[in-house]
Amino acid sequence: MKSLQVGDGTSRHHNGSRDINDLPQINAQIAISTLKHRMAVRKALNMINERIQDPPTLAELASFSGLSRTYLSYIFKEVTGMRLQEYLIQVRLNKAKELLSQIDLKVKQIAYEVGFTDPNYFCRAFKKKMGLNPTNWRLREILSDKNYHPLEERFRMGSM
Repeated sequence: MKSLQVGDGTSRHHNGSRDINDLPQINAQIAISTLKHRMAVRKALNMINERIQDPPTLAELASFSGLSRTYLSYIFKEVTGMRLQEYLIQVRLNKAKELLSQIDLKVKQIAYEVGFTDPNYFCRAFKKKMGLNPTNWRLREILSDKNYHPLEERFRMGSM
């Protein structure tokens, strides 16, 4: 004998187990819920990528995604496998790595360009994630670039 539980709309037997006939509906509800979560996280990711220099706050992301801050934080980790703050730092550091290949940019400029308000914190975060500070990382990348030729760089810049 089945009874309906108020609130979740699923039928259950008196012992609390679900009826096998409910599985397609339950799977559909889970799929819809998962899709909604992914869409909310995708909205947040787009906003983060568009505003890398001025990263959005959790409150802004939650409002933009139509979720509470707590729930967005929870589903963000469920969908991406990373906490929101970890993701923000990772995206900013990845952009910093791209900018470090431009030798004419100072590390301080790059820090500001990727949304860090404190260049020293940027350097600490970069070293923690990459194993080298930004200057040494840049040098390693330049020295390992087989296409980089310092004399050609000088000729292009007109210093010889």
